[in-house]
Amino acid sequence: MSTLEELSLPRAVLVADTDGADAGLAAVALTAVLAATGTAVGSLRLSAGSAPVVRQAVTAVGGDHDVLIIDAAAGLLVPLDERGGTLADVGTALRYKGISTGAVLVTTGGLAAPNVLALSAEALTRRELPVIGVVVVRAAHADGEVTSPARLVAAAGAPLLAVLPGDLASDDPSSLGSQAAPAFSSDSWATMTP
Repeated sequence: MSTLEELSLPRAVLVADTDGADAGLAAVALTAVLAATGTAVGSLRLSAGSAPVVRQAVTAVGGDHDVLIIDAAAGLLVPLDERGGTLADVGTALRYKGISTGAVLVTTGGLAAPNVLALSAEALTRRELPVIGVVVVRAAHADGEVTSPARLVAAAGAPLLAVLPGDLASDDPSSLGSQAAPAFSSDSWATMTP
């Protein structure tokens, strides 16, 4: 397992939901933690029905930042525009344009997590996009069994980056960076509970 500080992030990072986890929360937390370390971070939230998603991403990646965090309200292969453009298409287009791109997979960590992580990692590998890591977002009301961090890492073929509580920053979004920082520590992974 690895920490965020040990990674060399690409210019564009796709943050993709794999099983109904809150990828938006993971993207905001990742952005806040990187910004707190002094990294110039940009963010782009893609939503269904908007302008062509590939065009939006190509335009945004040219901004004044070291890393652009891109997330969508859907998984990797869910159409987001009238052309059928997906988050995976965004990654492929950016890579084709010579922009280093990778993905962070977001999961609830439930029993189905290894399967959906493996499928998502396979879809990314076919597009020659690396999986940077896994972020677990646990719902505040979640009950049931949780998959061990080691199984999540093995399924995704990438390190665990964080275990975030689902209610993170619900009261004070401005303090998200300080709230999220401990979740990006391997100390929180050992206590991963629903």
